[in-house]
Parts: sequence; structure tokens; C-alpha cells
Amino acid sequence: MEEKKSGMHTIEIAQMKFNPAELKVKKGDKIIFVNHDIVAHDITESKTKAWNSSPMADGQNWTLVATESVNYHCSIHPVMKGKIVVE
Repeated sequence: MEEKKSGMHTIEIAQMKFNPAELKVKKGDKIIFVNHDIVAHDITESKTKAWNSSPMADGQNWTLVATESVNYHCSIHPVMKGKIVVE
């Protein structure tokens, strides 16, 4: 699990994985998802699909403000899963 104190975090998407797969943050922190993969991916909240990004091509990014602990996945590639833990 990766933890940073700055209030800004990055999750990289590469080789069909979210890295880090689990991230600890504080409520209100910003998480930037950056796609470094050769195919498009999105980020979708897993339980109720309360939010999702648009599909992102290589080099694109999307920002989420953390409000609660959540599991997420790529709806294009459902085997790709991640978790955000809000402390």
C-alpha cells in the first residue's frame, strides 16, 4: 500500500493494472489516474457505479477527489481492479 502526505496522489495504468492497486489517502485528497497503456481504460466505482471516467487513451488522465473508501475497476477490462482507502 502506498501512502503520501501531499494531498495529491497518482495511480498509473500500465500493463492492464492499476499501480498502486491499493492507495491510502485522506478525505479530500486528489487522485490522478494516468493511462500509460497502449489501450483505452476507464475508472468505474464498483459497488453501485456511482461514478466513472470516460475512456482514456494512452497519455490521458482523470482526477478524482477522495470522499470515501471505494473499490473501482475498468469497465472495459473488468479484471483490472483497485481500491482507495480513505482514513
